[in-house]
Formats: sequence, structure tokens, C-alpha cells
Amino acid sequence: MRYLFLFFLSLFTLLASGQTPYHPQYYKFRVYLKDKGNIPHSPDKPETFLSRRAIERKKKEKVAIDKSDLPISSDYFTLVEKAGGKVITYSKWFSTLVVEVSDSVRIGNIESLSFVDSVKYIWRGTGLPAGERARPRLLPVDCDEYVVADTEYGVTDAQFRMHNAVVMADAGFKGKDMLVGVIDAGFTNFDVIPRFESVRLGGYMDFVPSGSIFASSDHGTKVLSTMATDLPGVMMGSAPQATYWLLRSEDTTSEFPVEEDYWVRAVEFADSLGVDIINTSLGYNSFDDKLLNYTHAELDGSVSIMSQAADIAYEKGILIVVSAGNEGNKSWQKITPPADAKNVLAVGAVGTDSIIASFSSHGLTADNRIKPDLVSVGRETITIGRDGAIVHTNGTSLSSPFLTGLITSLWSVNPALHRSELIDIVKRSSDRYLTPDSIYGHGIPDFHRAMKEVLGKLEIYPQKVADNGWDIRPELSGNYVVSLSDPVFSPSSYSFRVLDESGYLISAHRFKDENTLLVPLQEGILKNNRFLYFVTEEPFKQRIYKVEI
Repeated sequence: MRYLFLFFLSLFTLLASGQTPYHPQYYKFRVYLKDKGNIPHSPDKPETFLSRRAIERKKKEKVAIDKSDLPISSDYFTLVEKAGGKVITYSKWFSTLVVEVSDSVRIGNIESLSFVDSVKYIWRGTGLPAGERARPRLLPVDCDEYVVADTEYGVTDAQFRMHNAVVMADAGFKGKDMLVGVIDAGFTNFDVIPRFESVRLGGYMDFVPSGSIFASSDHGTKVLSTMATDLPGVMMGSAPQATYWLLRSEDTTSEFPVEEDYWVRAVEFADSLGVDIINTSLGYNSFDDKLLNYTHAELDGSVSIMSQAADIAYEKGILIVVSAGNEGNKSWQKITPPADAKNVLAVGAVGTDSIIASFSSHGLTADNRIKPDLVSVGRETITIGRDGAIVHTNGTSLSSPFLTGLITSLWSVNPALHRSELIDIVKRSSDRYLTPDSIYGHGIPDFHRAMKEVLGKLEIYPQKVADNGWDIRPELSGNYVVSLSDPVFSPSSYSFRVLDESGYLISAHRFKDENTLLVPLQEGILKNNRFLYFVTEEPFKQRIYKVEI
């Protein structure tokens, strides 16, 4: 007790004198392993380390499951910690462990382990934990000034129209059945903002040792709002029916390459979940330790571990969309990793007037590839922040997710489409496709044009459909009858929309107590179209039938 009293007395004296306690320096190193060790897994039995959805996605995207997908032996974690290090994160793709030590000399003990190839310094700091304040549930914010009459898209109407995406959204393609990963700096108050109650949340995971995913930063809150918001007549996200996984990889208290390692782990986790598409509005070119900064010559996609991981993720079957960076009017000017990766879609920023934002980062890459790939709305983008209010925000951090959502919604038209084919369609729809440059890339995608091409690739049903409990048949009059066969749920849980050959909405229908509905069609529709699209909706599935008239 005497020693405890003396400790508190010393602490009080130190604080009273205006001095602060000494906090020792900690260091983090990326430890490269020679192998993964002995592990009880095999690529032949992926169900032991990957989700069913991940396995199905890899099969759809024609991706082989190999040794890189296998986890690292737990024995290596144990041996590294016995040698004096604390394992903070790891990567199965790169066979690395990130280790924290209280003395940089101690890393020598770890480097001398037989299974360690090399080590690299990636962080230093005091290691003090960040505190979290109590956060009350927020009340709805009065935003009557944002209600725009006669349009479902409210203040986001201009954003949709710049991409010619209203037809796609009106047709009901809003990302249903798609799984989206959002890797960001935090999602402050997402869990207590009433405007996010309709968001379809798959889950969340924090990969940063300190801080909290829902209190560290509202950067991700704003990012997510551009995609997931569903407030008809007020504000609409670009994929409000998709399911989202929220993943935190950015440590806002410092800037070091270790954040790239957190990001790599987040991407690997997203891959194991089976996500279809990832948005990340993070990028790095300078750090608190200037010796670790990147140079323009290193923007070739092979230097930053984050850029390397982004390309690996693509090879694993995930479509990756990233912000180009906000360096256009700064000394750096160029894109920031991972925007230099070869297979990511790097997105620059324009206003709804289609003019490039001064801050939007430029290309080319060090190996003379076109970057950014595309541009979207990043100047005065409509977002929701930590207080639940709807505001304008600037940055490629917003152009990237808004475009990610539109691409997700386009993919939901035909989820069987290979990611490379989808990217090709989106690029070819863009206004500068034939004359790309280092500022706009291929330009602004046209999603009505892209949607028509995706619809055109669907399987044709000659005149009638009998599939998955849906029966669609023409009458002699030219009208159609749509019936449900042995529905699992009540008829009122089922609905469908009818689109013309160009994807424009003709009519929308919902069953009530009956199992059969008549769909009257005007003579002009039958005369001017070769096909009709019946978009069927049931509680957990959306299907599209291309019916020959």
C-alpha cells in the first residue's frame, strides 16, 4: 500500500508541475516469412477457411483457390511473441506478420528466427490507446430545404443525371443481391443516425488496434452515405439495395505504412466473406517519417504493398474501386497508391457540370498507364456526416463510392457477368473512351448505355417463361399474364417490373392475395420492341427474364 501511495503522490507532483509522464517509444515492423509453416488446411477443402459465398464467387469469376489463400500457421504467431514481439496484424497473401516491439533492438531476436526472411520498419509511436466518448443516439435532423418535388432522387438528382443513371434506377436496379466492402477510416455515428436505419448491413470489422470503428472518423460515414442512403424524395445512394460490410483500416492518429498492412488484412477478410466489389477512399504518398515517403517513380503498382494487394484482390475475383487522390492542386499532383494498381478502377472528381475538380489527382502512372480510369461526382457531392445532416462534401473520396454504387447496381442487372467484362462495358460507355487522358481518364460513364449492353447479354426466353416458380405467358391480345407457382411466402411478398427493350420502365406490379396478374401492354410497345424484360422480386432474390415478343 505504501508503494501505491508513493506512486500516486509522484504522479500528482508530476502533473501539478506541468510536466507530462514519459511515454516510451514503440515500433512496428513488417516481418516477411519464408513460408506459412504447418497448417491443417488444403486448397482442396476451401470450406475450412473461406465462406461459401467466397467459394461461389471465385467459381463464377473463374478463379482458382491456391496456397496463397491458406492461413499462416498459428505456431509462427506464438514463436514471434515468445521472441519479444506482439503480433498486430498479418497477411496470408504476402506471408507477413506485423509485429510491435517496445525497443527497436528487440526486432533482431525476431529476425533471427529460422522461418523469418526479413523485416521492414513501418511505424513508431507511443502506443497510447485512443479513448472513446459516449455517443447518444441522434435524432432526425430537419432538412426540409433538401426535399425536391417531383423527383425520387431529391438533392442527388443531378448526380444521377450526370451519369444518365436515372433509367437504371427507375428500372429497379439498385444493387440487390450484391455484397459491397467499404474500407475506410471509420464510420462515426453510423450506428446511431436514423437516416441509416434502412441500410442493409452485412457486418463490420475493425483492423486498427486503437480507436473505434464508430467513433474514430466520419470519413467513412460520408463515403457510405453516397452509396447506401435510401430516402426517396430527399437523397438516394447509388446502390441502396446492396448489402454492406464496413471495414476500418485507417489510423487517424498518425500516418505510417502500417496502415497499408491494416488495409491488406481488411481486403483479405473481405475476400474470405465473398464480397463482389470493394470501395476504398484511402491513399498514401507521404508519412510522418519522411524517409518512408513514396516517389513519383514508384507509382507503377508494384512498390506499395497496398497496390500489390489491390491487384491480388482483383485476381481473387473482386472488383476494386479506389479514389484517385486529392493532390491535383498540391505539389504532389499525381494519384496516390493504391490508385496506381494495374487492375483497380481509380476515380477522379468532377462536379455535376462535368468539369474536373482542381484537387483531383492526375496520372499518368510511372509506367505510362492511364490514370485515373474514370471520373464521377466529387465536387459538392451530397453526403451525410456525423450529425446526421445532409451536406455538400468535396473529394475523390466521394466520387469513388458514388461510382462504386452505380457499378454495383449495373452488376445487379446480371451478376453472372465476369468482372473484366463489366469493367469493359463501363469504360466503353464513357464520354472520353476513345481519347482518354491523364486528368479525366476515360471520362464519365453513361449507365443507361451500359445497362442496355448488359441487358442485351441476358439469355432469351422465347415468348414465355416457366422458371423458379414464375410463369410468364402472352395472351392472344398481346397482353401478358404473370403467375406464381407454389410461392414459399405470401403473394404480397412478390412483385415484378416490366421494361422495354431499352430498359425503360413500362409498369410495376405487386401481388396481393391472388397468385396471377394481368399485364396490359399498349400496341406501340408490342410494335416497337423485340423483347420485354420482366424483373421479378421476391424476399431474397431478384431475377430478370428477357422475353421475346
